[in-house]
Amino acid sequence: MNPPAAAPASTFDLQEVLVDLLAAMPAESLGTPLDLRYWEAALLDPARDILRRPGKGFRSQLVASSWALAGGTPGQQPQELQFLVELLHAGSLVIDDIEDASETRRGEPSLHRRFGLPLALNTGNWLHFLPLALLSRLGLQRDLALALYADIADAVVLSHQGQALDLSLRVTSLRQSEVPAFVAQVTQLKTGALLRLAALMGARAAGAAPETLTALAHFGTRVGFVLQMADDWSGIAVDRRRNKGFEDLQLGRPTWPWAWLAESRDPVGYAGIARAAELAAAAPEVEEVLLRLRAQLHQTAPGLIAATMQEALHELVRVLGPSPALDDLAEQVQRLSQAYG
Repeated sequence: MNPPAAAPASTFDLQEVLVDLLAAMPAESLGTPLDLRYWEAALLDPARDILRRPGKGFRSQLVASSWALAGGTPGQQPQELQFLVELLHAGSLVIDDIEDASETRRGEPSLHRRFGLPLALNTGNWLHFLPLALLSRLGLQRDLALALYADIADAVVLSHQGQALDLSLRVTSLRQSEVPAFVAQVTQLKTGALLRLAALMGARAAGAAPETLTALAHFGTRVGFVLQMADDWSGIAVDRRRNKGFEDLQLGRPTWPWAWLAESRDPVGYAGIARAAELAAAAPEVEEVLLRLRAQLHQTAPGLIAATMQEALHELVRVLGPSPALDDLAEQVQRLSQAYG
């Protein structure tokens, strides 16, 4: 397995960005400029903390891949756009950890554990809004900048709608017949929206034709399904990620193992596991539910994830035709989905 990739290099430096944004404000609103050490403690230190942690970097890679698939010049991928989508993703991780009361992120204490909840919350929000402020500094053509501005705004709104659904109820309070559609809707909004944005950003910057733009946007959404499925299943199936599975079960999150169980089990069998999950309070009881889900799904879950990935790739090939760039993208998705296991 390849090591995780860091966020892409960029011409942006957070300190320079902040100074630039402050300088752009009306002079009368600022008074005497503050020493930068105050901004370091208030904003830059926590933002740099989450951004420096190595992640898989797939969202930025998808910007570059979509650029190539849409006819962009090789070697001239829009690195600034790649960085913007990583800023959004980092902000979403900070907020997600707060809402889930997660202790760690990427092998270190979650930002709210390290810097306190108020500062982490503000940092996560700032990272969400920062890409919108930076777009005007990229020197893009007006029509492209406006389209990307709308794309980013849509993605942020949709992802928050998905997070709202994810947080609003326990999966065991849903009727069995409702679970698959509910999980799919949460995934499309919460995970798919940001990957759709990554695909759109690269394709728009390359001047993609409408059919290509639509196909890549749809592919980004479907890849969101693949990654969420792999993430959810690994929390059940992989011992080193068991903490993630415990967290999902204790919080009653609508995850893909519940969707697959709802589709495959008879009402009596499903109700038995759902009731056990609802009543589980101590760690041994939660582990028992985890092991029951693993036993029920271990033969089918990997195939369902692989089939979702292949369906997304086949649809993209149908529209764009085969190409080395598409082969490279398929390899990236395959490698990433395997990284969870």
